[in-house]
Amino acid sequence: MSYTADFISELTWAANEVDKLSTNEYRRLVERAVKMVGEMRLETGTRPSRGNYVAMGNLEIAALMTEAAANNDEVEGVLLNLAGMIRALKIMVDGKIDVRKGD
Repeated sequence: MSYTADFISELTWAANEVDKLSTNEYRRLVERAVKMVGEMRLETGTRPSRGNYVAMGNLEIAALMTEAAANNDEVEGVLLNLAGMIRALKIMVDGKIDVRKGD
């Protein structure tokens, strides 16, 4: 498996085992995921629109608010949203690589 696929699995596992996560583990996962989303957007050439900035900002704000409230359902939601974003971007990155190979 690739690093990206491993990380998606890690986020999904963490979401399913949220009651076992420490605040620091949760924070690190969110930081890594937000960084990865940004890097993958650059790789795909996806120019962030206002909506994309708002979506990432909302996720980061939700992550901080969830951390403060320690609501497991919200933590699970944030982690699964980030996993979904990374999964979608991975599909785009893989598709872009296949197109380049075909040229």
